[in-house]
Amino acid sequence: MMKRIVLVGFAMLLSTSMAFIAVEATRAQAALTDEQRDRIVANCVSIKNTLNQLKVSDALLRVNRGQIYESMRSKLMEPFNDRLANNSLDARGLVAVTTSYGIELSAFRSDYQNYERQLTAAIRIDCTDDPDAFHVAIENARSLRQQVNDDVQSLHEFIDDYRNAVSDFRLNYERVSGDSW
Repeated sequence: MMKRIVLVGFAMLLSTSMAFIAVEATRAQAALTDEQRDRIVANCVSIKNTLNQLKVSDALLRVNRGQIYESMRSKLMEPFNDRLANNSLDARGLVAVTTSYGIELSAFRSDYQNYERQLTAAIRIDCTDDPDAFHVAIENARSLRQQVNDDVQSLHEFIDDYRNAVSDFRLNYERVSGDSW
């Protein structure tokens, strides 16, 4: 259990560090032309409305996906692993995937919170007075949103890995016991 807590903490620290590195890299590349500044100033209200809509839809999506991901772990993976362990069956492969999945789920939560904070910060910037800072903030939010997307892809890979581990377990069980499911 302690090992799991340490791994989750390390994953969260790593994802936060990566986010700050991405933010600094984006700042270095964020120089705007005068034409781009003028377009941001001219469309400031429209851009902010779009960002607010994105924030609301992303929040709803995050809650729905987060609940599904958490349910998969707490209502499917862990109970199945526990049932196998209670029956003295070797579920190490399944437990390993479940542990990695849990770490990635924590990273997903953390990365989404970082993204949401950055998007909120971008929306608060007066883009008519400071289009450069607004642009940098949007680019940083975009980078953090991409990290959330990467986390989602990784969670789906772990779900596939778990499905494959269950299939492997089933084949081994049938071969060793002679019983079929």
